[in-house]
Amino acid sequence: MLLAIIITLTAAGLLAMLASASPRSSTDIYPSVVGAATVGVFTITLLLGILGWKETGELYGVLKTGPVSMLGVIILSAIGGLVSAGVLANPAKYRAGPGEFFGFVLFTVLGGILMTSSSNLLVLYLGIELSSYSTYILVGYYRDESFSNEAAAKYFLLGAVASAILLFGISLVYYASSVAYGGQVTAGGLDYARISSLVNAAATQLNLPLNPMMWPGLAFILVGFGFKLAVVPFHSWTPDAYQGAPSMVAALLSVGPKAAAVIALTNLLSGAFNAPELVHAWRIAIMWLAILSMTVGNLQAIGQRNIKRLLGYSSIAQLGYVLIGVAVGTAAGTSALILYVAGYAFTNIGAFTVIAALRDAGVGEEIDDLAGLAKRSPVAAVLLAGFFMSLAGVPLLAGFLGKLLVFKAAIDANLVPLVIVAVINTVFAYYYYFRVLVQVFLNEPRDATPVSLNPTAVTALAVALAGVIILGVYPTPFLNVIQQAAQTMPVLALR
Repeated sequence: MLLAIIITLTAAGLLAMLASASPRSSTDIYPSVVGAATVGVFTITLLLGILGWKETGELYGVLKTGPVSMLGVIILSAIGGLVSAGVLANPAKYRAGPGEFFGFVLFTVLGGILMTSSSNLLVLYLGIELSSYSTYILVGYYRDESFSNEAAAKYFLLGAVASAILLFGISLVYYASSVAYGGQVTAGGLDYARISSLVNAAATQLNLPLNPMMWPGLAFILVGFGFKLAVVPFHSWTPDAYQGAPSMVAALLSVGPKAAAVIALTNLLSGAFNAPELVHAWRIAIMWLAILSMTVGNLQAIGQRNIKRLLGYSSIAQLGYVLIGVAVGTAAGTSALILYVAGYAFTNIGAFTVIAALRDAGVGEEIDDLAGLAKRSPVAAVLLAGFFMSLAGVPLLAGFLGKLLVFKAAIDANLVPLVIVAVINTVFAYYYYFRVLVQVFLNEPRDATPVSLNPTAVTALAVALAGVIILGVYPTPFLNVIQQAAQTMPVLALR
């Protein structure tokens, strides 16, 4: 089933780009047709992911099929479908190249699926690059706007450096996993299982110390992932990219590549770097990245005046909470972070879609522009409130349950100080999320003109809000499935 999903996304992406060369691509209806077809493709891949849930095995020896990879397919397909549906609310904004636009959305999701399914470092790298280069282009989609071009240039240049660091880390790990004993050298590995077996065999069977090059290799890999996840101190590109990109591109950027990177990082650390001393090292590194991301992201979000920049810093903080689940290193931590990522995807896409729909209706992107929105558009105000309260972690919404499960898993793993820091940061987050809602509900509007949302946007927003509420109120079926998937991952030797 995984092969069918990869072929479907590849063919759809290529067809979308080739179709843009047709003379009909200049017609007003063309963007809507391509967008609707893209939503249909993501619906198909989501269903294929559900049907292939119980399939296990390997594809060409470098991609692993199983519950975790299919969870990645389902989450990423839902993200791609919601983003494409949000674009359909105002397809005229994407007439500069709708075929290319939706084609790169498809390739972003395809790259993410390769990341989450990979069991080989080079295939993982290819998936990261496919997803990254697609988003580089999407961020600079508004070619005539200097700020969009600036954001894309910053994102691309920093991303290129991060990719080089990641690739260098992979080469060091390949070298460090080789074993020299008795005059014979065993070649290193790129497959996760081979790296793990070589490292563990050298320590337990041959009584050899860990190759010193493994430490910088692991460090460089974490730096590369740190950039892709936009965690502190590798986050500087995020606010500019979010503000300069089209709102629906920012929505995709905030959840798609990050959801894939989190699942891929969890697979990599548990599958390749599961030797006890390596686990101890990367857990400490991940915990510090989580603390820095939560603290810096929340503190910098407090002073923001632009709503998209606020959500940019918010996403940095949110990934800090997610990294707690990675640092825990248990099945409970993995299932908690996957549920958190799923809820965050619905929430953040919903928030950006509201902003995009309001922008199309003439409302600015500054927080002050939202003053009195409840009087101008009660529907938009309620939708925005639902998504922002979920981001803050209000009970009975997905954001609250995700945080609760991550915190519980961390407490069970004796990471109480980390949870204390996270709870304090949650208090900071309440301030700036509810500062926006105060503007929406309690302040008087600058312009009393009523605002109406596009019906297509309202439909997409209703689906996203339903996901936020369902995952918050009745998550049991989804949580059971996620827990079953997490149980299939390697058990780490924690200390």
